[in-house]
Amino acid sequence: MPASLPEEVTRVFEKALSCELSTIGKNGGPVTFPVMAMWRPENTEFHLVTGIGLPKKIYNMRRDDRVSLLFSEFAGSGLHAPPDVLVQGRATVGEKVLGVSGLEDFWEEFFRRKPYAIEALALSPDAHASISPAFMWRVRITVAPERVFTLRHDPNGDQRLERVR
Repeated sequence: MPASLPEEVTRVFEKALSCELSTIGKNGGPVTFPVMAMWRPENTEFHLVTGIGLPKKIYNMRRDDRVSLLFSEFAGSGLHAPPDVLVQGRATVGEKVLGVSGLEDFWEEFFRRKPYAIEALALSPDAHASISPAFMWRVRITVAPERVFTLRHDPNGDQRLERVR
């Protein structure tokens, strides 16, 4: 996929706090999960991580690598009336289970996007005692986009779907 995307699309990738990852389940239907996607424009790909405690998305992506990322909720992002963005692509699930070490980029981005979590997770001894190790042990997922669409909403309530890549 070419590296150039409209600026408003890359701004959505960089600012949205989360998106919806859809995988294909055993029965062939979609299974959707909220995730934080980190856009890596230098490689034209997204990096996600998921805890090993709830491995369904890992199993689904290893069985069928087709995925989609839907960016449609922008509360807290600072974006004003951006288009919804749908990315369709292929996922690669990493083989290594990682903790804090090896996922520094994820944790840095997580706390940048959700600064309230620093106190709730990182600084609270009570939180440390209650966090399952499966929350901290994670697998890295890379999503290579194949198609990107925007859904624009005009003031009249009409919607327009446009393929941008």
